[in-house]
Amino acid sequence: MGITKKELVIITISKETNELFKQQLEKVLKNKVNIKSYIIEEIDDQFVEADLILSTKSLMGEIDNYVADPSKIIFARRSLDISFLEQLIKLPANKKALLINNTQLAAFEAKDLLTEVGIDHIDLIPFYPGKGTVDKVDLAINLGEDKYVPDNIDQVINIGSRVLDLTTIIEILIELNLLDDKSNLLSSRYIRELVELSRRLEINMKNKARINKKLDAIINHVHDGIIYINQQEEIKVFNEMAEEIFEMDAEDVIGNKVNETIPNTKLDEVLKEDIKHINAVQNIGSKKIVSTRVPVKEEGETVGALATFKDVTDVKELEEDLRRKLKKKGHIAKYNFSDIVGKSQELKKGIKKAKKLSKSESTVLIQGESGTGKELFAHSIHNYSERNKAPFVVINCAALPDNLLESELFGYEEGAFTGAKKGGKPGVFEQAHTGTIFLDEIGDISPSIQSRLLRVLQEKEVMRVGGTKVIPIDIRVITATNKNIQQLVSEGKFREDLYYRLNVLSLQLPPLRRRREDIPLLIDYFLEKFDREDLSLSKEVISRLYNYNWKGNIRELENCIEYIVQICEDEVEIDNLPSHFNPKQNNQKQEQVNMDFELDELGDIEEYIFILNELYLAKQLDENIGRREIAKNAEINNLYLSPQMVRSRLNKLEEHGLVDIGKGRQGTTITNKGIKVLKELGN
Repeated sequence: MGITKKELVIITISKETNELFKQQLEKVLKNKVNIKSYIIEEIDDQFVEADLILSTKSLMGEIDNYVADPSKIIFARRSLDISFLEQLIKLPANKKALLINNTQLAAFEAKDLLTEVGIDHIDLIPFYPGKGTVDKVDLAINLGEDKYVPDNIDQVINIGSRVLDLTTIIEILIELNLLDDKSNLLSSRYIRELVELSRRLEINMKNKARINKKLDAIINHVHDGIIYINQQEEIKVFNEMAEEIFEMDAEDVIGNKVNETIPNTKLDEVLKEDIKHINAVQNIGSKKIVSTRVPVKEEGETVGALATFKDVTDVKELEEDLRRKLKKKGHIAKYNFSDIVGKSQELKKGIKKAKKLSKSESTVLIQGESGTGKELFAHSIHNYSERNKAPFVVINCAALPDNLLESELFGYEEGAFTGAKKGGKPGVFEQAHTGTIFLDEIGDISPSIQSRLLRVLQEKEVMRVGGTKVIPIDIRVITATNKNIQQLVSEGKFREDLYYRLNVLSLQLPPLRRRREDIPLLIDYFLEKFDREDLSLSKEVISRLYNYNWKGNIRELENCIEYIVQICEDEVEIDNLPSHFNPKQNNQKQEQVNMDFELDELGDIEEYIFILNELYLAKQLDENIGRREIAKNAEINNLYLSPQMVRSRLNKLEEHGLVDIGKGRQGTTITNKGIKVLKELGN
């Protein structure tokens, strides 16, 4: 007959715990013991009999009612599967986590056990059936009890049910007279797992130590002061620049409460209220510093607060030094949108659109006639962009022959051509790195330059003339032209693929004749610029300038005013204007735009446009103008209109709702419809 096997019975509350104990003991006991398992609620009225009964402390006192011989019961001492400890060690300090088990006792035992093995850096909250909800916790550490995990938990670390510890297994072996067979095997396996875990933890600690050394070196070599506090408002980082600014040693402040050590940091306010202070100015003794204070978060939870700051004196010196260097090279944008003179709707729309384009990183193509202010807008776009502190490099593509333009754009290496500088020279793309490059008159570049430019825009890298090394660049590109590039593309003079690379964000600037209401403002601006605000322009002169078509736009107007201030001493008359403004010598006709509009039926549309222009000018100057003055100004502008002719044309304009004819001295005024028509006619 064979030897009768002894019998071991496992009784628990949880099916998961029961299965875990059974699997663990089967590995140890192999086939030498019969193992049975019961869930407490499944035991019938008969008493359980066995050589040994294993249960949990949660059933202590209750299990006696189900067992024939209570002296055969041992209660499990439980441990954690140490292979899971590494996950818990990596959790951030003070992180809140629900510790989930199937009973209150088991949950608190698990917490005590984790604390004993060194998992004391996180805030463990025992959680079990009947506990109720816990707010503002998004992490759960689950001990094999998935069904008890609350729905609002975002992250779950499952470390499994607590296993039988080594002493309980040895006690079972003693009770079953099997210790001699298994003791060495058990202890060696357990020790091997501990050694493997220790080895991994040691590697992690060494890696962290190396990282911390590098971090310390970086923190102490930056030009900003740095202070970091934890959730307890204790100073944990205080770098060398902070020591210099506050005139304190790090060893005297690390670990201390920030408010008790350093006055007026406001880090406690940032920590408690979860707010930011950006570029705040504050006084530290006799010093004035610029400070940025922000909360530090881990997984959405505020775990500390960080302050970075710089002495204002250092900030000014750095900015002035940078400005000097950029100005010396000419790589600085001089104009802002506030420098653009005018109040017309056309101009306001252009500025509004340009401001929106400024916030993008895409290439901008500015189109407009010569003298409309394309470069002024390019400067302003750069200064309104996120790159406004970086270089702004300008190059006029029409001002240089091909060979010189190529070397200016892309740079060259030493010996690339006769006369090349020793050591070579960076091109404007390299000089504009991190900033903006403005390519003016882009429509004038040759096909060979177009090909190289296309590659730069596609690859964001440049190769110098005569070089082999590719240089990566980070730039924003703004281009401008007074030519119709689409027409050049259709004629085969401009690469189509390059055109689409340049024309990502398009900005069309209006000619001066489409924003005539800005002419009086521009006249005043240029008189002030040339320091001749005392100079008075007659109404006839203003009328002549207002009705002139300005093919050269604002640049031509500026030249005209500069001419006037040189030859006039007090009041400017018609004869003082440049010769091409003299009607007797210049038979300039108003530009007529083909348009399907009701004015076409009135006859000579040029006369009606002139009258509308005169009324619009009077509106800009906030003055009244009568038909006799309109007739006089018409003659100055090389048109013949008698007062009677002006009256008849005003009547027709009123019939169409373009003017309002007042009674007596009220005079005639242009309506909003009249202004709209005037603009639509392109005049």
